[in-house]
Amino acid sequence: MRILAVDDNPIIRMGLRTLLDGTDGVTSVIDTGDPDEAVTRVRAGQVDVVLLDVRMPRMSGLELLPRLSDATVVMLTHTDDPSTVSEALAAGAAGYLVHGALEPAAMVDAIRLCRNGSQVVSGVSRGTPAPAAAAAAAVRGLLSRREAEVMDLVADGQSNREVAALLFISEKTVKNHVNSLFAKLAVTTRSQAIVRWLQLGPDAGSAVGPAGTGPSVGPRTLGARPAAP
Repeated sequence: MRILAVDDNPIIRMGLRTLLDGTDGVTSVIDTGDPDEAVTRVRAGQVDVVLLDVRMPRMSGLELLPRLSDATVVMLTHTDDPSTVSEALAAGAAGYLVHGALEPAAMVDAIRLCRNGSQVVSGVSRGTPAPAAAAAAAVRGLLSRREAEVMDLVADGQSNREVAALLFISEKTVKNHVNSLFAKLAVTTRSQAIVRWLQLGPDAGSAVGPAGTGPSVGPRTLGARPAAP
């Protein structure tokens, strides 16, 4: 796996080289603060994975992202608001990692997951910005306790099979819950559902449905998500 770190901060780039160079499965680590160089290297087929900062002076990571589509792009940044996550995933990012949210080994695992086709979200704030309180409450009120539990686990990166094992229900039941969640959250993909869940704020899993209250959940840690429910 050939990795390119794109960040305007040379200290961060040096830290990433130190962390990743020689890691099992990583064959090379190069870096740049120049967006044009990043595009040139990607289009020349020199890299497999790009670690891309969001806020850079010459061109933001979100602006640069569509030009790097020949590689797997993982946003690696200090920016943790859900609207930026949503925009990055919609623009084709395979993952979104916030600096310091994962231990080094977990970060490397997350990069591998992205390269292998999963999506990873880590360290994202839940509720900055949040939807209007009334709208959020209305959505939460549509979910049953079990649906909130399933959605919490999906947002933590669990597959349908893993959710089934954790909740002691069948995989078919989980898939039914996921399909219902897609309809209630007004989304069509797993990544959209997770971003929507993050936007509902820290009490997304509470005050749900007539059956009772579901568990509230803090910021996401690692979320590796298949594309289909």
